[in-house]
Amino acid sequence: MQITSANNKPILKKGNDSNFRSYRFFPLFAMCFLRTFFYAIYSLALPNILIFEYNFPSGLVGIISSVGSIAYIMGPFFGRKVTEKFGIKKTLIYSQSIGVIAIIISIIFIDPVILIIMRAIDGFLTGFLWPNAFNLITSWEKSCKNEKKINFLRYFNFSWNFGLIGGFLAGYIIVLLLGQDLIALIVSAFFASLIIPSAFFLESSEEFEVLEEQAVVLQDLKLRTKIISYTSSSQIKISISESVDSPIDKDSMEMVPIILAWGGILLYASTKSIFRFTLPYFFKFAEMDSYWVYIVMLFQQVFQIIGLSIIQKFKKQRYGYFIGVFILIGFTFSFLFSPSILVISLINIIAGLLIGLVQGVTQRIVLDHSKPSGSRKFTMINEMFMGVSFGIIPLIAGFLTEFNIIYDFVFLSVELIIIAVLVIMSHQKHVNSLNSE
Repeated sequence: MQITSANNKPILKKGNDSNFRSYRFFPLFAMCFLRTFFYAIYSLALPNILIFEYNFPSGLVGIISSVGSIAYIMGPFFGRKVTEKFGIKKTLIYSQSIGVIAIIISIIFIDPVILIIMRAIDGFLTGFLWPNAFNLITSWEKSCKNEKKINFLRYFNFSWNFGLIGGFLAGYIIVLLLGQDLIALIVSAFFASLIIPSAFFLESSEEFEVLEEQAVVLQDLKLRTKIISYTSSSQIKISISESVDSPIDKDSMEMVPIILAWGGILLYASTKSIFRFTLPYFFKFAEMDSYWVYIVMLFQQVFQIIGLSIIQKFKKQRYGYFIGVFILIGFTFSFLFSPSILVISLINIIAGLLIGLVQGVTQRIVLDHSKPSGSRKFTMINEMFMGVSFGIIPLIAGFLTEFNIIYDFVFLSVELIIIAVLVIMSHQKHVNSLNSE
C-alpha cells in the first residue's frame, strides 16, 4: 500500500508499519459455514430420531421442529438492542456460546419439554447471528466504494450453502455407515462448538479501508484521522485499485418494492419448510431408511446454490424470481396427486434450484434497500419473516399430517397462490407508476 503526497513523495508505506493490519472477513463466513453445517445434521437427525425411533406424534414433532423458528421471530428485535449496547463481536460471542450449551442439552435429554425449551433458546439466539451477518455485509459493501465491488453476498451465500451441503453429506455418511442418527447429533454438537472461537476473530469495527488491492484496518485512530484530513484537503492521494470481482448486480434493486422481498421469503421458506417436514414421513411410509432424507436434502441444497449463482447472471433478476415462484406453485400442486417416492424426491431436489432463484432476489432487494441509509430495519424485518415461515409452517404441518399428509400441500397451495397474487399486484403497480413518470 502506498500513500503519496501531492509531490508524489511517500508519506506512509504498509510494509512493516504496525499501524496497518489486514481486515478479517473470514470469521463471519466461517461462522455461517459452521452454523449451517452443524444445523444441517441436527435438523434432520433430531426429527429422524423422533419419527423413526421414538414414534412421537407428528403434532409433537411439528412443535419441536417449529419452536426454534418461532422463537427466532423475536430474536432479531432483541438482538438489535443488545448489539447496539455491546457491538456485533461481543453479542455474537455471548449469544452463540449460550446457544451451543442449549444444543448440547437437547441432545443429552431427548425429552419433549426439554427439547422445546432448548430449541426455543437456540432459535431465539440464532436471531442474533443472521441479522448481524447481513448488517456486516451491508456495511462492508458501503465501505468498498470502488467502482467494481467485492461480491460479499456471493461469498456469504457460498459459506452457508456449502455448510448445509457438507452437513447433509456428513449426516448421510454417518447414518449410512453407523446406522444411528444419535451419533450424527453428537457430531453436530462438536461442530456447533467451533462457532465460538470463530466469533473471537471478528473485527470489533464494521469498517475498513481498501488500499492497494487489500482491505486493511487502521489500528491507530490518529492515523486514520490524519489520512482523512489529508484526503479532504487534497494534500495526498490514496491509491485504491479496483477489485477483481464483477459488479454485484446489473441494476440496483433499491427501487423495487420491498414487498417482493418479504413475499418471496414467505413463499420460498414455506415451501422449503413443508417439503422438509414431510420428507421423512414419505420415506417412512415407503419403508425406507432414514439416511435417504440426508441425501435428498443434500442434492436439494446443491441445486439451491446453483440457483443462487444463476440469478446473479440475470440482467433482470425479477424474471428469475417469478419463474421460481410459478414453478414452485406447480410443484406443490403435484403432491395432490400422490406421486411415487421417486417423484417426491426429484421434486424436492429440483425445488432447491427454484428456491435459490427466489432467495437470491430477495437478498439483493433487502441489501439494496438497507445500504443508502445504513438502517438495520430491513434486515431485522427480513429475519422476522424468515422466522414466521420456518416457524409457524412446520407447526401447522405437524397437525395436518396427523389427519392426512396431503392436507399439508392443500394448505401450502392456497398460501402460495395468495402470496403470488399480492406480489404480482404490487409489482404491476410499481411498473405502472414508473411508466406514468
